Amino acid sequence: MKSLFQVGVWTVLWVLSVGLSGPVGAAISTNDIDKLAGSIEGTIAGEVVYFAALSSEYSVVIHGDIAQITLKQTFQNPYDKPMNARYLFPLNSNAAVHAMTMRIGNEMITAEIREIQQAKKIFSAAKKQGKAASLLQQHRPNMFTQKIANLMPGVPIEVDIQYVQVVPKIDGAYELVVPLVVGPRFQPNGTVTGHQNSDLQDSRVTSQVVKPPGSWEFSTLPVYPATAGVHLPKEIIAERVSLDIELEAPLPLQSTTSSTHQISVTDHSSTQQHITFTAGKVIDNKDFVLRYRIDGEVENAGILTHWEVGEGGYFSLLIEPPEKLADTQVLPREMVFLLDCSGSMGGLPMQASKLFMSQALAALRPTDTFRIIRFSDLATEFSTVSLPATAANIARGLAYTRSLFGSGGTVMTAGIEQALSPPIPKQAIRNIIFLTDGYIGNEMEVLQLVEQLLGKSRMFAFGVGAGVNRYLLNELSRVGGGFTRYFDPTRSEESVGQVAKALVAKLQTPVLADIEVDWGDIEVTDVLPSRIPDLYVGDSIRITGRFRNPSKGHLQINGRSTNQHAQMKIPLNLNNFEKRKTIRQLWARTAVADRMHTFVTPVAMRKDQVSNDNLKAGITQLGLSYQLATRWTAFVAVSKQIYNLQPENSAHADVALPKVSGVSKLAYNQAPSNSGGMAMTGYGAPEPGVWLGLLVAMCSLWVVRRRVVSRRLIQQST
Repeated sequence: MKSLFQVGVWTVLWVLSVGLSGPVGAAISTNDIDKLAGSIEGTIAGEVVYFAALSSEYSVVIHGDIAQITLKQTFQNPYDKPMNARYLFPLNSNAAVHAMTMRIGNEMITAEIREIQQAKKIFSAAKKQGKAASLLQQHRPNMFTQKIANLMPGVPIEVDIQYVQVVPKIDGAYELVVPLVVGPRFQPNGTVTGHQNSDLQDSRVTSQVVKPPGSWEFSTLPVYPATAGVHLPKEIIAERVSLDIELEAPLPLQSTTSSTHQISVTDHSSTQQHITFTAGKVIDNKDFVLRYRIDGEVENAGILTHWEVGEGGYFSLLIEPPEKLADTQVLPREMVFLLDCSGSMGGLPMQASKLFMSQALAALRPTDTFRIIRFSDLATEFSTVSLPATAANIARGLAYTRSLFGSGGTVMTAGIEQALSPPIPKQAIRNIIFLTDGYIGNEMEVLQLVEQLLGKSRMFAFGVGAGVNRYLLNELSRVGGGFTRYFDPTRSEESVGQVAKALVAKLQTPVLADIEVDWGDIEVTDVLPSRIPDLYVGDSIRITGRFRNPSKGHLQINGRSTNQHAQMKIPLNLNNFEKRKTIRQLWARTAVADRMHTFVTPVAMRKDQVSNDNLKAGITQLGLSYQLATRWTAFVAVSKQIYNLQPENSAHADVALPKVSGVSKLAYNQAPSNSGGMAMTGYGAPEPGVWLGLLVAMCSLWVVRRRVVSRRLIQQST
């Protein structure tokens, strides 16, 4: 009993030290709050801080499964002092950002694509000269900053960003995702994310790791803006995002729904619809997801082409799987559930994860074995060995899952190592089921670790949250050979339960694996992706490439479903093509992504052992040639007119962000700096309910110990 008491004491002391060692946040008050589109003048650490006003308008045109999007960002300065503003925002991780324009007064400036360092120099020079300027920079494929120089009082600056993206078919419906908010990111100690000289780096986020020559360092995470509802009163953020979608389908539309927002749908015809937010404008605290189904089946494969004078042709091949084949050979599986239990998962995300686990454990087959691993600062496991899926073991697993709570940081590598390091049971396949919000900053380190340890395992990434790190989750499943799905814990428990049940059922579905395309006599080049992913029932994939000479013939798609070979022959005519510039842009974006994927693979394992420097040069050249924003290319626009006669007196002004819906405040508890930003890393102490539970447990242990001591004293006295 004495050792149990000591364990309880040490547990509570450790939790207390974790909870109290993190920054508690500076006292914040607000003065003269302006109601204009989320602008605010606040006091942080005794210093007045200004926040720029923002409104965002999304105009979307969808033809089939390709979306062309224009995002208009309007920045306003409601104060009497010039500003240099910065806005941290997300885009779809597969978006091909190909154009940008800036408007101020009577000037319309077309942005130019430049190598990143050159773009920064152009922007910096314009800022010093008092000219209006904008700089669009990519930090991750789904994370961007828009920097505005010399934003003058009463003189708004409008920036239009144009991009295209594929609308993938997922579980039988086409799914358009428009990310609206960047969540916090946890940066584990000792990891390298970028160059120490970056003008966006917070000096408090540094690394003690020295990379050897030839290693690659990726961009540091930008300083995270102060957050409404955490560092600032939540009331200051007004609805500031509007949406206008024109949807045209190849066949009559069966249904158009959104599980994230209330939408209004107007039918123009059976195949055309107009979609807007019912409320007109919404707060940007969660991603927007639109799903639409069409009435009838399209062909199992279809192709789109584009001819560019001086370059040749581009094509995009859409592949859908065959009908579900009989599961004639059920192989035993080791199901490894990897659960993120960091602070940002506290509350609703953790409840949703537990709901998923109840469905997943109940669906295990008698031939399966399972493991449950939770991680935050450390990784621990339900059992040291893989357990048979008996009723008793499943009940124990459910009890263990119910006891979990969100606390601490997000050291994802610890969980991945524990999941993948043990040998796979004989004659079994290993599936890693990864539940997380993906709020980390060391994505490349995590992906490299999965690439190295994966072996013959498959990884399925399930995003839990309203504004998760979709880039990381999509890459985890791409590297892991599985698929990615998302569910929003802010919805009703019944809705979350239905999604969880559907996800579990999806894991039982046979896949079309080992896909290869035999092009026959048709001469094609630069076919991407270089590694074709597995294809699940109800989904689709696009293969894109180039051709030099118009031709026609037949191609054959080969694959394997369970233990059966599947093939499909289709005619291919590259003589008839249309002007579809989006196909060119999508090929270039896929080429960039394919090269970025290679960074995940150690040099010795890469095809032709291509170096990091060559990869960077190739990506930079693609960005410049195809007018694309990449990690090493950026759009910059500069006005001709001088607007600020005293640019040296301008204030720095971030655009304040809302707290991601459903995410605990503990994920944001880094104190904001005097400039209004904070290190872009979350920290999580246990939830309030957990604190209470620990206190109750300690009181119970104390009472038990007192009784034991009393009995001993009575025994001694007698």
